[in-house]
Amino acid sequence: MIKLEDRVSVVILCLITFMGTFYALMMVNANFASAFLESLGRPTPNEDTLFWMGWWGYIYLGLGIGNIMALLAPASDSRVFLRAMTMVAMISFIRVLGNNLAIGELDISPTLIAQFLVLIGYSVVLTRTNSRIGKHFGWL
Repeated sequence: MIKLEDRVSVVILCLITFMGTFYALMMVNANFASAFLESLGRPTPNEDTLFWMGWWGYIYLGLGIGNIMALLAPASDSRVFLRAMTMVAMISFIRVLGNNLAIGELDISPTLIAQFLVLIGYSVVLTRTNSRIGKHFGWL
Protein backbone atom coordinates (compact mmCIF):
# COMPACT_ATOMS: atom_id res chain seq x y z
CA MET A 1 0.00 0.00 0.00
CA ILE A 2 1.40 3.39 -0.99
CA LYS A 3 1.36 5.68 2.02
CA LEU A 4 2.60 8.82 0.30
CA GLU A 5 -0.55 10.95 -0.04
CA ASP A 6 0.58 13.28 -2.83
CA ARG A 7 -0.34 11.79 -6.21
CA VAL A 8 2.15 13.92 -8.19
CA SER A 9 5.01 12.81 -5.93
CA VAL A 10 3.98 9.18 -6.36
CA VAL A 11 4.01 9.54 -10.16
CA ILE A 12 7.41 11.27 -10.13
CA LEU A 13 8.95 8.64 -7.83
CA CYS A 14 7.49 5.85 -9.99
CA LEU A 15 9.00 7.41 -13.14
CA ILE A 16 12.39 7.81 -11.44
CA THR A 17 12.18 4.20 -10.22
CA PHE A 18 11.34 2.98 -13.72
CA MET A 19 14.21 4.95 -15.24
CA GLY A 20 16.66 3.72 -12.58
CA THR A 21 15.55 0.11 -13.03
CA PHE A 22 15.91 0.47 -16.80
CA TYR A 23 19.49 1.74 -16.39
CA ALA A 24 20.21 -0.99 -13.84
CA LEU A 25 19.07 -3.82 -16.10
CA MET A 26 20.88 -2.24 -19.04
CA MET A 27 24.20 -1.97 -17.20
CA VAL A 28 24.18 -5.27 -15.30
CA ASN A 29 24.06 -7.32 -18.50
CA ALA A 30 27.33 -7.10 -20.46
CA ASN A 31 25.65 -7.34 -23.87
CA PHE A 32 23.23 -4.53 -23.08
CA ALA A 33 26.05 -2.40 -21.64
CA SER A 34 28.14 -2.87 -24.80
CA ALA A 35 25.19 -1.97 -27.01
CA PHE A 36 24.49 1.12 -24.86
CA LEU A 37 28.06 2.41 -25.19
CA GLU A 38 28.16 1.69 -28.90
CA SER A 39 24.88 3.58 -29.39
CA LEU A 40 26.53 6.59 -27.71
CA GLY A 41 29.30 6.44 -30.29
CA ARG A 42 31.97 5.07 -27.97
CA PRO A 43 34.18 2.10 -28.83
CA THR A 44 33.43 -1.42 -27.65
CA PRO A 45 34.16 -1.57 -23.90
CA ASN A 46 36.78 -3.80 -22.36
CA GLU A 47 36.24 -6.08 -19.35
CA ASP A 48 37.15 -3.40 -16.80
CA THR A 49 34.58 -0.98 -18.21
CA LEU A 50 31.91 -3.68 -18.22
CA PHE A 51 32.82 -4.56 -14.60
CA TRP A 52 32.33 -0.97 -13.43
CA MET A 53 29.17 -0.54 -15.47
CA GLY A 54 27.82 -3.66 -13.76
CA TRP A 55 28.51 -2.15 -10.35
CA TRP A 56 26.80 1.08 -11.39
CA GLY A 57 23.86 -1.06 -12.46
CA TYR A 58 23.62 -2.54 -8.98
CA ILE A 59 23.76 0.96 -7.49
CA TYR A 60 20.86 2.04 -9.74
CA LEU A 61 18.97 -1.08 -8.68
CA GLY A 62 19.53 -0.19 -5.02
CA LEU A 63 18.27 3.34 -5.64
CA GLY A 64 15.15 1.92 -7.29
CA ILE A 65 14.52 -0.26 -4.24
CA GLY A 66 15.01 2.81 -2.03
CA ASN A 67 12.42 4.72 -4.07
CA ILE A 68 9.94 1.88 -3.64
CA MET A 69 10.58 1.91 0.10
CA ALA A 70 10.00 5.69 0.15
CA LEU A 71 6.67 5.14 -1.58
CA LEU A 72 5.64 2.57 1.02
CA ALA A 73 6.58 4.80 3.97
CA PRO A 74 4.80 7.97 5.10
CA ALA A 75 6.37 11.25 3.98
CA SER A 76 7.55 11.99 7.53
CA ASP A 77 9.54 8.74 7.57
CA SER A 78 11.12 9.18 4.15
CA ARG A 79 12.31 12.79 4.47
CA VAL A 80 15.94 11.91 5.08
CA PHE A 81 15.98 9.52 2.12
CA LEU A 82 14.40 12.11 -0.20
CA ARG A 83 16.89 14.78 0.91
CA ALA A 84 19.81 12.40 0.37
CA MET A 85 18.52 11.41 -3.07
CA THR A 86 18.21 15.07 -4.06
CA MET A 87 21.83 15.63 -3.03
CA VAL A 88 22.98 12.49 -4.88
CA ALA A 89 21.04 13.57 -7.99
CA MET A 90 22.65 17.01 -7.87
CA ILE A 91 26.15 15.54 -7.51
CA SER A 92 25.47 13.08 -10.34
CA PHE A 93 24.21 15.88 -12.58
CA ILE A 94 27.34 17.94 -11.87
CA ARG A 95 29.49 14.85 -12.59
CA VAL A 96 27.78 14.20 -15.93
CA LEU A 97 27.98 17.90 -16.83
CA GLY A 98 31.68 17.96 -15.87
CA ASN A 99 32.37 14.88 -17.99
CA ASN A 100 30.71 16.57 -20.97
CA LEU A 101 32.66 19.79 -20.42
CA ALA A 102 35.94 17.87 -20.02
CA ILE A 103 35.56 16.59 -23.57
CA GLY A 104 35.74 20.19 -24.75
CA GLU A 105 32.20 20.78 -25.91
CA LEU A 106 28.82 20.71 -24.25
CA ASP A 107 27.04 17.78 -25.85
CA ILE A 108 23.42 17.56 -24.73
CA SER A 109 23.27 13.79 -24.35
CA PRO A 110 20.31 11.70 -23.18
CA THR A 111 22.26 10.89 -20.00
CA LEU A 112 22.61 14.59 -19.16
CA ILE A 113 18.93 15.22 -19.81
CA ALA A 114 17.86 12.19 -17.77
CA GLN A 115 20.04 13.20 -14.83
CA PHE A 116 18.65 16.75 -14.94
CA LEU A 117 15.08 15.40 -14.97
CA VAL A 118 15.83 13.19 -11.96
CA LEU A 119 17.21 16.21 -10.08
CA ILE A 120 14.12 18.27 -10.91
CA GLY A 121 11.87 15.33 -9.98
CA TYR A 122 13.40 14.87 -6.53
CA SER A 123 13.28 18.63 -5.94
CA VAL A 124 9.57 18.69 -6.78
CA VAL A 125 8.92 15.72 -4.49
CA LEU A 126 10.77 17.48 -1.66
CA THR A 127 8.67 20.60 -2.12
CA ARG A 128 5.33 18.80 -2.44
CA THR A 129 5.88 16.65 0.66
CA ASN A 130 7.09 19.64 2.74
CA SER A 131 10.38 17.86 3.32
CA ARG A 132 12.68 20.79 2.68
CA ILE A 133 14.80 21.88 5.64
CA GLY A 134 13.04 24.64 7.55
CA LYS A 135 9.53 23.66 6.44
CA HIS A 136 8.72 21.61 9.52
CA PHE A 137 9.71 21.38 13.16
CA GLY A 138 11.13 18.19 14.59
CA TRP A 139 10.54 14.78 13.04
CA LEU A 140 6.75 15.04 12.80
